[in-house]
Amino acid sequence: MNESLRDRLRRLRREEPSPPSGAAPDAMAPDEMAPRESAAREVSARGAAPLDDEPAVHASDASEHALGAPVNGAIPPAHDAARAPATGAGELHRRLARRSALLTASCATDALDVAVELPRRLDLGPPERLGASRGGALARVSSFARTHAHGARSLDAGLAFDRALLAASARDERFAAIDLEGAVYLDTETTGLSGGAGTYVFLVGLGTFTSAGFEVWQGFLDHPGNERALLQETAERIAGASAIVSFFGKSFDRHRLEDKMKIHGVAPPFATTPHLDLYWPLRRANQGRFENCRLKTLERELAGVTRDDDLPGSFAPAAWFDFLGNRPHRLEGVFRHNLEDVLSLVALLPHAAAAPIART
Repeated sequence: MNESLRDRLRRLRREEPSPPSGAAPDAMAPDEMAPRESAAREVSARGAAPLDDEPAVHASDASEHALGAPVNGAIPPAHDAARAPATGAGELHRRLARRSALLTASCATDALDVAVELPRRLDLGPPERLGASRGGALARVSSFARTHAHGARSLDAGLAFDRALLAASARDERFAAIDLEGAVYLDTETTGLSGGAGTYVFLVGLGTFTSAGFEVWQGFLDHPGNERALLQETAERIAGASAIVSFFGKSFDRHRLEDKMKIHGVAPPFATTPHLDLYWPLRRANQGRFENCRLKTLERELAGVTRDDDLPGSFAPAAWFDFLGNRPHRLEGVFRHNLEDVLSLVALLPHAAAAPIART
């Protein structure tokens, strides 16, 4: 990486507080371009095991958004003094500042190590085009025509597949009769791999087909105090769908959302909504064909999807913490990354309706 980019990264960090003298950095999970063995072990240890009869996840194949999040047990942050709890508000601010500084420094160091140039856009304030959603949560809605091309095919072409073959490939007979035009296509961005109160799902992407085209609702957590509203609307939108379509969602996204819904007294919709996790049929059909079965690999090789100026998922938590700390942030890149993930679920759906390749 050239010296000018190194200097730019230093300038981004120069106003952020440094950790106390002698303090050890928090443990960080690997960057998404590094080996994933430790992250995969944590997914298993934390109880995010595959549901039903699916095999254990292979570290080299798991999705980027599931295994790329670099914070475990994130400290509950405070956005400003007026909204922070009266007791210990100053301490929360100090802890948040330290965590964000560590995240930013770590991400910048990783970028230098692997020679990845981040998207240059930095923003202050809330992400663009946010508004109150029907349930009170803040959200951005993006609409696409059915003829919109994501990769080599249109979104509408994502519904063209043999349902019986999909049911056989997914090992779930229900999908022979389920109309996936009424499904929600789910992807989340979180602050960590582990569940419980310390991990936040700060962005929920839900894609749905409509009479006019395809719509992606991105619910955003602008402050931890608004978490219940986001989770409640997410649960309602999922419960009203014919099914859930995700990539590695049975092992990750479902558990993170379900954990937080239970904490807030929101009824989780997952037990009553059929869930098609594309990772498993795609992995069974394509393992050994490509270098791995990660989302970016499969979307490129199978659907012709390429991403320009994409913000790696491992940088998403730092962007959110920077936003909470009123510092320049890259949340616009996080929103774009999440949107592309949702669109890729539609693009990959027909490829999941394929018989596994015979092994010799």
